[in-house]
Amino acid sequence: MSETSTPSTSYLMWTGIALIVFGAIAIAAPAVMGTAVVMVIGAILLVTGVVEFIHGFREPKWSSKLLTLVLGVITIVCGISVLAHPVVGMVVLALILAILFAIEGIWKIIASFSFRPASGWLAMLFSGIIALLLGFLIWKQWPLSGLWAVGILIGVDLLVTGCSMIALAMTVKQVKKELQEVATK
Repeated sequence: MSETSTPSTSYLMWTGIALIVFGAIAIAAPAVMGTAVVMVIGAILLVTGVVEFIHGFREPKWSSKLLTLVLGVITIVCGISVLAHPVVGMVVLALILAILFAIEGIWKIIASFSFRPASGWLAMLFSGIIALLLGFLIWKQWPLSGLWAVGILIGVDLLVTGCSMIALAMTVKQVKKELQEVATK
């Protein structure tokens, strides 16, 4: 019989606890977490722009060279702008989130009715209503929602992920224990 590798329960447990702590911090200080996320996005844009710009010089044709250089410069300017003005970046990101949640909510509500005979269609309908409400809430408080929306949503995601990792660690630990009991019989 072959041995299968299972994840370390202590690693899952400690990772889950760390995510819960970071999630709580993000919810307690959403503007700080939102700023951190926007700074990472700005840095990614800046690095991407530099890579595109450098790549533009390697293009053989002037038509593709010019397009790549211009795209690189635009991406660099966007990255610098986001890094220089993270609050504006959070406001824009909040607007994008509001639109995303509204579209997702409408789609889920419509799609839930196509699953209506199946069990669980109400869960999808409920999820769509929640997404639509989140989009409306962010939109209604926009641009001020930029100061809280990104951080709160990331915090909630970290909390849920942390709790699921702890639950997974406990399940793996229980399964290992039951397998050891079966193996010793």
